[in-house]
Amino acid sequence: MPSDNVTPFRRPPPKPVAPQRGEGLGFNTHRGKAVLVQALTLAAFVANWFLTTPPLSFIALAIGVAAAVLAFSNRGQGMPWAATHHEHALRTLIIGYSIWVLASLLTYVSAFLAMATLFIQLVVAIWAGVRALIGLVFAFMRKPIANPRGWFV
Repeated sequence: MPSDNVTPFRRPPPKPVAPQRGEGLGFNTHRGKAVLVQALTLAAFVANWFLTTPPLSFIALAIGVAAAVLAFSNRGQGMPWAATHHEHALRTLIIGYSIWVLASLLTYVSAFLAMATLFIQLVVAIWAGVRALIGLVFAFMRKPIANPRGWFV
């Protein structure tokens, strides 16, 4: 009986996965993906701060969505140190954007709260920027994030 006979009840054995090269910053390596996720997270919050008008703010939103999709899709794959970076970036994006949107809703309440919104968004941008920058440095060094589920760095 030939070995390529595939029926619904008999599946071929899984093929071994080729190991990834650990050199360089290629986007197919664990290090490259971790660096890209952290860089996109940093770029999303920097773009959010500078691109505030609605046609341009969609660029910042697209960068944030790309970072979240990349972090979520690679969260369970790869080396354990890279998985901590994906979890860290995903939590930074979710927490940061949640607070950012809630602060933006304050502008609809009163003009005084519009100034509070600016302050809250500045604090969130600094918080997310520091988290993403430290994650970026750790990703370059191939070191895990100590507490990826924590609120602090």
